[in-house]
Amino acid sequence: MARRIAPLLLLSLASTLGTLLVIEGVFRAFGIEGHYPAPRVDRVIPGCHTGQECPEGAAPIADGLEPTEEGFVPFSTIISTYASDPRGYFDPGHEVSHAHNSAGWRDQEHDVVKEEGTLRILGLGDSYLWGQGVHQGDRVLDLLQGSLGAHDPSRRVETINTARPGVNTFWQASTLQARGLAYDPDLVILFFVLNDVEQNVRGPVAMVEFLTDYRNLYQQHDRLSAHSQLWGWARQRYLTTARARQYVTDCVASFHEHSWKWELTTGALNEIQAQLEARGIPLLMVVFPFFVELDGDYPFASIHEVVQRHAEQRGIPLLDLREAYSRFHGPELWVHETDQHPNEIAHRVAADAVHGYLVTHPELLGRGR
Repeated sequence: MARRIAPLLLLSLASTLGTLLVIEGVFRAFGIEGHYPAPRVDRVIPGCHTGQECPEGAAPIADGLEPTEEGFVPFSTIISTYASDPRGYFDPGHEVSHAHNSAGWRDQEHDVVKEEGTLRILGLGDSYLWGQGVHQGDRVLDLLQGSLGAHDPSRRVETINTARPGVNTFWQASTLQARGLAYDPDLVILFFVLNDVEQNVRGPVAMVEFLTDYRNLYQQHDRLSAHSQLWGWARQRYLTTARARQYVTDCVASFHEHSWKWELTTGALNEIQAQLEARGIPLLMVVFPFFVELDGDYPFASIHEVVQRHAEQRGIPLLDLREAYSRFHGPELWVHETDQHPNEIAHRVAADAVHGYLVTHPELLGRGR
């Protein structure tokens, strides 16, 4: 019996190996393989200290000044370099520069004392609002300042962008209390991203990154992938699918009513609301979706519902940008295939949506009169 089975097993194995070799040949012939683009590379150029000779265009900073919880290093610049420039948008070398002002915010300089007759809008957020990979001037608050000013030329509009990459709602509440309120804003807009429920990226537990955990395009290939295009392609498809399912499960679980992450987040939201209500300052909450399957079976819809429900219970006006992006699939709104942050197109869509919401809810803008 064993003698009869052994040849059959060998024949089956040889047939399978032959089939795999044929498929491998097809993959090589048509150039099908795993896709491993180089990840984004960031470098920081610090500001120069008082008494030092500063490079052209650099501004001096006070001796001993260091980054705080409410901002990045004053006058520093973060330069991000990408592997390619598919939209022809980046600077030479596929770079984008992110320069910070004296407050450590990626914005122009702002006087603490507000000019009379000015509508001052203060934005709270993370790297989405900060504008990773997007030129200053093309971000949602930059565009909103221009569109609101054009809508009502009778008053000056000023937006202040306090966003900082890698922070969550808890740290945004801290920024508002420690520094934001001193600017006497007429409206505060909290730009909420679904991973703002996670730990601060600079804390003991790193924040979940959407791209690497849901759509991981630049996984490190293994040894076999270097020799087999079929294996590299199949392995990557399997791992990205498995990670996608796990990420959705974990992300949705973070917003369960008994989740400690969601409890901390709602506590911070409530604190922001209380701080503003005590001063008669309106709050608008704007929710960014993750840019994936926006025109189909969007996997994070239940999270939007949870956030919407909380805002309604607390009486916080909320604008969900998912509807504004419904005509897009998602990745076409990414800064780059290795960077899921909203690109300049996504920022324009967001700015138009926020502008439309504000002009149809004038009560949010009344304080600046």
